Amino acid sequence: MSKGIQKWSEEVIAQRLAAGFGAGDGPNYKPWVGVHDIASAGRTHRVWSPIYQRTIHCLSDVEFRTFILLEASRKFSQLYEGFPLDRKVTQEIAAALQIAHPSYPGTRIPAVMTVDFIGVEQTGRQTLVTAFDCKTTGDAEDERVIAKLEITRAYFAGRGVAHHLVFDSQLPQQKIKNLEWIRGGVLKENGVEPYDGCFREKADQMFHDFTQGSFTCPLREYCEAFDRRHGLRSGDALYIVRELLWDHRLMCNLNHPNIPALPLNSFIVKREQGAQRAVGE
Repeated sequence: MSKGIQKWSEEVIAQRLAAGFGAGDGPNYKPWVGVHDIASAGRTHRVWSPIYQRTIHCLSDVEFRTFILLEASRKFSQLYEGFPLDRKVTQEIAAALQIAHPSYPGTRIPAVMTVDFIGVEQTGRQTLVTAFDCKTTGDAEDERVIAKLEITRAYFAGRGVAHHLVFDSQLPQQKIKNLEWIRGGVLKENGVEPYDGCFREKADQMFHDFTQGSFTCPLREYCEAFDRRHGLRSGDALYIVRELLWDHRLMCNLNHPNIPALPLNSFIVKREQGAQRAVGE
């Protein structure tokens, strides 16, 4: 069976709107198109987000990497991928700009345009919305992509919404790799602990060690000793560190190529009253 929606039509669009695609709040949001709805030319990703409590659909590597950064920032209380734009408005903008509006392949049906991500930020009583489009450097030379971006930029400018263009060449690759490593420290539902609540208990004990600043050795060496002291399996302590980093109870230089080699006194301890560097620098 071939992948994706085989032929778009006004009927298909109406059916998807009625089914709630491109709508919903929080965990109930459904992107306008998901991984299984399109025949992507590149790699796609379906990734569970413990922050947003749903599976995020990324239609390219650059979307996935951008998502990793957006999620890790904890800046946005809500994040919507594949968010549809009002088709009537995008057609009006295209006409005003004298740009051909995108159509579905093999048809003359105006496409429902989407933006890759919409982030919603709560700052006190104010709600700020930011839009992101993720492209490769090669896209910058594609006239069709440029035309779509011009429509999208005008669409959000008319709504007072900041629209950011993210290129793959601008992404901090080492930081993204480290964030993916940290994400792996989030205990999955089928994760195995020596006993229920073990990792959370040991995480609190480890956090106490960091606040005391009594260790100045590399993280890997400290974790090996922690495993031995607490009767844990080899590697458990490093797994727990990743949980602390994920929870932002600890912070470190995410651009470093080898986090386990960092000295303990280079980590920042996040206490209730604020972040402070571990004692002993």
